[in-house]
Amino acid sequence: MSFEPPLPPPPNDDDDDDDSDDEDNYLYLGDAALYMQTTTFNTTGQKRWDAAVALKDFLCSKSEELFSGTKRVRVLELGSGNGWLAMTIVRKFCDSIDAFHATEMEAGGALDWLNLVLDSNREKRKLSSKEREKIYATSLDWNEVILSDKEEVKDDYDENDAQMIDVDFLLGSDLVYDESGVKILPRVIAKLLRTRCRKTKSGFMLYAHTKHRYDGMDVDFFENLEKEGLVCEEVRKSGTKTPPPSPPPFESLFPDQRIAVFRISLSEE
Repeated sequence: MSFEPPLPPPPNDDDDDDDSDDEDNYLYLGDAALYMQTTTFNTTGQKRWDAAVALKDFLCSKSEELFSGTKRVRVLELGSGNGWLAMTIVRKFCDSIDAFHATEMEAGGALDWLNLVLDSNREKRKLSSKEREKIYATSLDWNEVILSDKEEVKDDYDENDAQMIDVDFLLGSDLVYDESGVKILPRVIAKLLRTRCRKTKSGFMLYAHTKHRYDGMDVDFFENLEKEGLVCEEVRKSGTKTPPPSPPPFESLFPDQRIAVFRISLSEE
């Protein structure tokens, strides 16, 4: 039997302050040179985005609701980038997670980069073997998700794809920055909630979004969510006061940007 030495403790690992910069910067996320060698174009996966940190903070504040049940959860993240959110959440709630599906596109080397960063953190002993095994880096092409109009879950999924059936909830952060996010993402969310969360019948997505980053895209994105039969409501960390209402789109040339977390679900819920 092989012996695996304990991992070195991360900074502030036992601290209740989830906003700790030391903790957020604990994981290895590669470097620019390695990123350029692995990817063929900018896939947005080189850095840790502020919206992902905000989503992590929200998930931690709702840990009793999301991760403390008798049933271990399955999570599917869209646009996982360098895997920072997946690694952080699995490290914190490993025993409560059955599988964390970190998805990316294969194009441009995005999936290769995700796997490289995940494996590097295991090699550097920032992830244990158990934690690494619970993170499934999987290709998910948004165009393929919406290609079929059928709502049924197929019986002939390949092994990796089949693992993403019956997830409990979806995650994503700042995925609206081009036409794909505006038009295709709402259709992808609706399709995944109908087909991947089938058995739970109460699946939802938690999506961290920077308000007023791209006002025009925001307006179209939220309208398209509604067209797809989705309900979207802003949710907040436990104990957080309601912030002032955001100004209407296009009201200011330089509006204040604020990261908000939205709960997106099917309107039939």
